[in-house]
Amino acid sequence: MFKKIVSTVLFLLAGTLLFSGGQQDSSTGTAASAESEITLMHDKAGSPNWQPFFEDMSLNIREATGHKLVPTSYPSTDVYMAQVRSSMITKDAPGMFTWWSTYRMEEMANQGVLGDLSSTWDKHKNEYSSDLRAAFTFNNAVHGFPISVEYWPVWYNKEVFSELNLTPPETWEELITICDTMLANGITPFMSTVEGRWPTFIMFEEMIIGQDPDLYIDLCEGRAKYSDPGVRGAFEVWADMIGKGYFTDPGTDVWAGGARDFNQKKVGMVLMGTWYLNSTLTANGVPEENVGAFILPSHNGTAGKNVILEITPILTSKKAQNPEAINDAVDYWMSPEGNGAFAKLLNTYPANPRSDISHLSTVKVEIADTINNGGYRVLNRYWEATPTPICEVAVDQFAKFVLNPDFLDDVLKELDRVADAYWASK
Repeated sequence: MFKKIVSTVLFLLAGTLLFSGGQQDSSTGTAASAESEITLMHDKAGSPNWQPFFEDMSLNIREATGHKLVPTSYPSTDVYMAQVRSSMITKDAPGMFTWWSTYRMEEMANQGVLGDLSSTWDKHKNEYSSDLRAAFTFNNAVHGFPISVEYWPVWYNKEVFSELNLTPPETWEELITICDTMLANGITPFMSTVEGRWPTFIMFEEMIIGQDPDLYIDLCEGRAKYSDPGVRGAFEVWADMIGKGYFTDPGTDVWAGGARDFNQKKVGMVLMGTWYLNSTLTANGVPEENVGAFILPSHNGTAGKNVILEITPILTSKKAQNPEAINDAVDYWMSPEGNGAFAKLLNTYPANPRSDISHLSTVKVEIADTINNGGYRVLNRYWEATPTPICEVAVDQFAKFVLNPDFLDDVLKELDRVADAYWASK
C-alpha cells in the first residue's frame, strides 16, 4: 500500500495548504495525567539546528498534555542512525525520534520495533489524506506521523537577477540562458556539493522527473532499470551542465558557506528544500527580501510541471516505557493546533491542512500558490521513494558521476546491479 505514495504523494495536501483559513482546534482530547518525560532523539542539531524548536515545542506539549518532551540531538546523521537502530531493542528505546518516511521506515517496521499509531491516525482521519497515511503504513499498522512538509524549489539571488536583467525561467531554454549569462559575468549558476553524500540525489531526481515523472516512479519502485534510455538521457543533460561549469566545486560547503557565497554573489542559485531559506540563508545574513524562488522547469517539454516534496516525520518506539504519554503527545502534535504550532516555530508548511499558515513568509506562500494553481505534479523525494539499500549505494554512485561524468556507463551498470539484486530478493 505504502508504495503508492510515490505517484500521488500529497496532491490533496498541496492543494489545501493555502486554503486552511487559519483554522485551529485546541481540543485534542488528550488526558493530562501525571507528567511523564518523553525522549525525542534527532539529528537536526547542525545547520539547520532544530534543537531550540523542539525545546519550544516541548513547552506546548507540556501545556496541552501534562507531559514533557526531552529533545536529545546527535551531531551527524550516520552516528544518529546507528544510535537509533541499536537502542530500539533495549529499555532505552526513545519515545520519539525523527526519521524518514516510506522505504526509509521499511526495515524497522518489518523488525517490529516501531510503535503503532493507528488509533491516533483514526482520530485525525478527516484532517490528513489517505496518501499521507500510506507513507507510514506497513502491515496494516501506522508507525509515524508528519510534523511538516517541504517543497524543493530553486532559490535565487534577486540582486543578481536584477543586475543581469534576468527573470525566473518558465522553460528549460530560459534556464540555460540564465546560466550562460551568469557564467559570462563571473557568477557560478548553481551551488552544489557531494559533501555528506545525500545531497547528490538532488539533481538526480530533478533530472529524472524533468525527463519523465512516470519513469521516475517506475525507477524508484523497480519497474524500470537505471540503464533505461530515458534515465541515461537525463544523466546526459546533467553531464552537459557539469561540463559547462554550471555547478560549484563538488566540495562546496552549502551549509556554513552557502549564505556567504549567496551574499557575495559568487553563486546565483541553489536547489534546496524550503527549509533552506530560513535555516541557512536568512539565518546567516542573507536578507529575505533578496531571495526569490521558482520551480525548476523540465528539460523535456513533454514531462510537464513537477516538483519534489519532502515529508518530515517522527516515529515512535514499541519498547518505549511510557506509551500512553507518547500517544497523548502525538495526538496533540497531529492536531491543527499542534501541527501549526511547530510549523510556525520552524517557519514552514504544516502537514495538517487545517493548521494556521499565516506565519508563512511571502516567498513561501508564493511557492505553494504556484504549485497549487500551476498544475504541478507532486512527487516523493528519492531519499524516501526508493528502497534504502538501493539509495545508500546510489548516492555514492551519483557522487562518482558528479566528480567525473565520463564514468556514466560504470555508474549505470552498478546501479542496475544493486537494484536488480534488491528487487529479485522481494
